[in-house]
Amino acid sequence: MAEAKRKNLLQTMDTLRWDIWLAAAAIGLVLFGVVMVYSASAGKADPNRFLFAQMKWAALGFLAMAVVRRIDYHRYARGSVVYGFLGFCVLLLLAVFLFPKINGAHRWMTFAGFSAQPSELAKIALVIFLAWFLADRERDGEIEDFWATVAPACVVIGILAALIVKEPDLGTTLMLAVVFIAMLFAAGVPMRHLARLSPLPVIGILLLVFKVGWRWERILTFLDPERDPRGAGYQVMQSLIAIGSGGREGLGFGQSRQKLAFLPEANSDFIFAVIGEELGLYGASALVLVFGIFLWRGWRASHRAPDTTGRLIAIGITTGLLTQAFFNISVALSLVPTKGLPLPFISAGGSSLIVTLASVGILLNVSEQGVKTERLRD
Repeated sequence: MAEAKRKNLLQTMDTLRWDIWLAAAAIGLVLFGVVMVYSASAGKADPNRFLFAQMKWAALGFLAMAVVRRIDYHRYARGSVVYGFLGFCVLLLLAVFLFPKINGAHRWMTFAGFSAQPSELAKIALVIFLAWFLADRERDGEIEDFWATVAPACVVIGILAALIVKEPDLGTTLMLAVVFIAMLFAAGVPMRHLARLSPLPVIGILLLVFKVGWRWERILTFLDPERDPRGAGYQVMQSLIAIGSGGREGLGFGQSRQKLAFLPEANSDFIFAVIGEELGLYGASALVLVFGIFLWRGWRASHRAPDTTGRLIAIGITTGLLTQAFFNISVALSLVPTKGLPLPFISAGGSSLIVTLASVGILLNVSEQGVKTERLRD
């Protein structure tokens, strides 16, 4: 009897109009993030300020997710909407250079006490453009045509990437590149076309690394963090000390020592290190597991999407968020060179959290449309 009830419950959750597993994973990650931002801000002058700010952004993000979930994603798949959104993002990416640098970079637009990163909007703008554009090329039978499909798509990502690199923000640019490749591959674009273009971005990345001193220093630090433990390797060393101190079970919530005076950006870029120190291997693994659930449901939404546009939107959003999470966690573990990417849903930040939850709303709508289509077929 108990087994039958459990199966009925799972079947009911599986056939809801919107994906409760996906929504629960996103909501759970955000609520966990609010708690961890408060804990990681203990070394700041006023931890409560970060707590209340993150609660406010989370509330606005949940509202955005709820509103966007009810908008049919096909409304975005219109030329006027797509190009209008792209144009708006390009204007914002240009306007950001009119604002003063923060931490040595033109990444934020600040006004009335609020700061926003235009590159966050660029992430979702690229996904919507590629989903609409590649679906349109598929309908026209031109998906394998290099000049009709790959070349125009490269122009769009090239413009966005050039402006974001100029900020400078190489981490976000690399994330956009991963999304770009994943969506083109999923759409059926022959990989030989991308192989023809691969020398250009590879040469560009090498130039950006070797000709910019601080980027080359990050590579050297990644290879040997102990070569400059009080300089370039300081952040990574403190992150590894925090995670190592946590062991299997952690020091306990709020008990991190590294966040107090040692670990920079403890409530944003390196919040995973605080999680590892306070909750240990078990807590960090549980967090990765929830991201795994999000990945599963995101790919499932793409599989059940009623059309190519929905399938590509789901793949783009899921790939983008999980790639960003992978980069952030890998930086904390010193598996990749340091990049300024927040941990999605978790790190302190307003514009990032709101855009992330809005993109989850789009993903939920794709999932809902897929369920509707399946029911009509049955």
